[in-house]
Amino acid sequence: MEAPRPDTPYQVTAIADLASDYSAEHFRYAIGICRSVVGKMIVEDNRSDQQRARFRILRYVDLQLARAGQWVEDEADLMAIVMRTLIELKFWAKFVSESEEKATQFLNEANIDAKELYERLEKVRPADSEPMPKLPIVTGTRVSVQPSGDQEQLTWKICSKLIHPSSWGINHFEESVQNADTRQFLAIQVLWYGWGIVSIFHDIVWEV
Repeated sequence: MEAPRPDTPYQVTAIADLASDYSAEHFRYAIGICRSVVGKMIVEDNRSDQQRARFRILRYVDLQLARAGQWVEDEADLMAIVMRTLIELKFWAKFVSESEEKATQFLNEANIDAKELYERLEKVRPADSEPMPKLPIVTGTRVSVQPSGDQEQLTWKICSKLIHPSSWGINHFEESVQNADTRQFLAIQVLWYGWGIVSIFHDIVWEV
């Protein structure tokens, strides 16, 4: 890989290089560099809800990038799982970065999830079973995670069609789930989004 020019951020060069000279080995190398930066940023910090959210999001980003490195030569639907997850993580990274209040709202989403699961368990619990422990009162409304822009909406749609047992995936298995070009496209997007989330949380200044 060529050294980045002084006026070009490393991550931009890395993504362009991967796109022009793609291979699984090159992808794993590029993802490894991104993960090394993410790893330095993953420090648990409970000073504020923004810091708590930042740590937890980055920890989950690192998990997705690790999976991408493992799955880069496997079926495209596996890379699609990583890619769609990164789109959602980018949404949350931007959301929690806007204010402390929004970070608190994000953290409260876990309580809403627990409440919804609790209510569903209550519906299927046998009538003669022991009553379930009461949950604390949960307030707040769920935030709707949505892709932004035409390109992101297209990538989201591709990922959704691959992840779910859609007619496209089932009836055109070789052209969808086993398509090497689709897998390559998603891999490059994964690297792009990995660096994009890093940049939301931290303005990296590269020394060349």
